[in-house]
Amino acid sequence: MPITDLVPPSRRQEKGVKGVFSNPLMRLLAINWLIGFAATVLIFCGLLLTNAAGLQDLIFNSEEPWIPMALLFFGLLITICSVAMGAAVMSLPKDD
Repeated sequence: MPITDLVPPSRRQEKGVKGVFSNPLMRLLAINWLIGFAATVLIFCGLLLTNAAGLQDLIFNSEEPWIPMALLFFGLLITICSVAMGAAVMSLPKDD
């Protein structure tokens, strides 16, 4: 008998993406990851458009400008999404 048969049908979770997003914590993290992604895109575009500290000149004068752009974008993505997700988790109500 498989171990999954020991769980009553009322307690079984759905499989796939729908099952993952039925968990409220996963929904919270996914929503805040999307918020972090949107903030990353805005900050990345803002840095390039305003030419902050000559960043745009440095990037577009390199031989392959997509490499520093990718490094900057993914560095910002990891940092800002982590901050958004961490802030969401830290602001959850505390159970006593």
